[in-house]
Amino acid sequence: MQRKTLKAEARKTLKRHYWLLIIVCLFAAFLSADYGSSPAALNTNMNPNAASQEASRTGESNTGASDSFGLLLQMASGDANGARDRVRDNERTIANQDTVATLGRTRGVLSAVVNSLSTGSFLLSVTDATASIIRSESIAIAILVIVALLVTLTAGLFVTEVFRVVLRRIVLESRTYDKVPLRRFLYPLQTGCWVRMAWVLLVENVYRLLWWCTVVGGIVKTYSYFLVPYIVAENPNISANEAISLSRRMMKGHKWECFVAQLSFLGWYLLSIATFGLSAIFYSNGYNAAFFAEYYVKLRATAKSAGIKGSEWLCDEYLYAKPSPELLNDTYADVVRGAATIYAGGATVSAPTGFAGWMSDWFGITIRQDDRVDAWQQYESDLDSMAKAEDILHGLTYPGRLAPAAMDFRLAKRMNLNPQRSYTVLNLVMMFFIFCFVGWVWEVTLALITEGMFVNRGTLHGPWLPIYGTGGIIILILLKKLRPHPALLFVGTVVLCGCLEYFSSWYLELTHDGQRWWDYTGYFLNLNGRICAEGLLAFGLGGLAIAYLLAPVLDNLLARANRRIMFIVAIVLLVAYVGDNIYSSIVPNTGAGITDYKEPGSSVESQRSISVDGPGNLMHTI
Repeated sequence: MQRKTLKAEARKTLKRHYWLLIIVCLFAAFLSADYGSSPAALNTNMNPNAASQEASRTGESNTGASDSFGLLLQMASGDANGARDRVRDNERTIANQDTVATLGRTRGVLSAVVNSLSTGSFLLSVTDATASIIRSESIAIAILVIVALLVTLTAGLFVTEVFRVVLRRIVLESRTYDKVPLRRFLYPLQTGCWVRMAWVLLVENVYRLLWWCTVVGGIVKTYSYFLVPYIVAENPNISANEAISLSRRMMKGHKWECFVAQLSFLGWYLLSIATFGLSAIFYSNGYNAAFFAEYYVKLRATAKSAGIKGSEWLCDEYLYAKPSPELLNDTYADVVRGAATIYAGGATVSAPTGFAGWMSDWFGITIRQDDRVDAWQQYESDLDSMAKAEDILHGLTYPGRLAPAAMDFRLAKRMNLNPQRSYTVLNLVMMFFIFCFVGWVWEVTLALITEGMFVNRGTLHGPWLPIYGTGGIIILILLKKLRPHPALLFVGTVVLCGCLEYFSSWYLELTHDGQRWWDYTGYFLNLNGRICAEGLLAFGLGGLAIAYLLAPVLDNLLARANRRIMFIVAIVLLVAYVGDNIYSSIVPNTGAGITDYKEPGSSVESQRSISVDGPGNLMHTI
């Protein structure tokens, strides 16, 4: 084996797709599929009792799934009272050890979820509910043990094991192509072979487990079956026995060679330990993945040239060599025709210029309805869809239609919900008040459900919460350039709305003699009680909903309304809103359910969670 040559090619692949390989290997580490060398994974692998030791040191319970399963086994053994005492001890420990403000565990939905899972109270609740239905606690516990085992095995098989195939598929594509789309993380769904992949890997694991009963056989078969995930990654249509037999034939005479190749990474393994896994995360995991992809390609070529039985299954030729432009044009003829139509339509539109064009391009704002702007932005949306098609037609991305398990691709259909659109000033004003009102209804409804009374949420007296309207509008305006990228828009929304909520809290407290209208103290991952993780998560999801669904739908509805009447309504609302702000600056909206909560530092048991201006402020008494 020309190991140096293979490693040189692996380094080239890693350099060309550095972040992609780093991320996919990190996913594999977190899922325990491969490369368990992130700092947390390294700690767990080196010391399986580390979590329990840390729990003992901090006084907190083990938060892992194994502890939850341990509770079930304790209850199944007949010690139900001991299990309940254990859960109560865990709950008291959390309440007593809640001393780090940022990691609050006493309030909020996220805290409740974390606590219920980490203490085991969720399992007790499910057990009690099941027992109340079937009227037998022992049968209920047995059912939950079986369900827990099935869920664990199913998740391990369909997620963890199958991701081994996804990892190898992505690395193999990165060898040949300049771009590997993120949608390849959904390779099992794209091919429609998720169940078949899982079955192949299940059979492989069963065979290997049986061989491990002989110890030596387990070691040998680990290397005999080494290529199974690569074979499935190339052709997921293959059956389990064919994949296993083919891997065994391909590895005949190469098992020691593979072991030596693994041993050649020993220095990197030691460096990973010395750097707490960081060198593995940021280099050697990706390097290792790229190297063994090269190794598979070498053994594949050998098998094909030797005509090894079963090598006909290795038929994804375009995974290793780019197809000709003629073949791509024939295979994607409908995409080529669609592209021609889009480009022909582009000849009839032009980008808006001047100040109006700048406002539309950067902030998505127009003074009034402009057909030229609408046409151009629809064309931009079509071009965004075309960019993915061109990557395939130009040989930059793997052509999924030519795969053994075909992955289809079609141009996105034109819809009247184009998120790249610009909004008129009048429509933005109306949407501001709609968002304010919807936010107010949301908060009031929560108060009715959780507190059993009507509470006029907010710093103002009218039926509106400004932070909802302001947040919605600034997402549309300031993050306009991020709309083509949902992941970036989510992050941008979290940062932008987090800053808005934090500043609003600080400003209100500064201008009202220290009075607070909301306080997230005790919420998991909060910052000075002004913002918290669950609120920011709600903002992020809400931002996606606003940009891609709510705002386009509202814009379409508002476009049908009489503009003159809507203008008058907008003026009336603005006058009322300004008047409410002036009045509320003199007579703030305070009182029961609005500002009557304990100051930070009061006892956990008596602290009351009151909120007004944020989607994460879920009102209830702890």
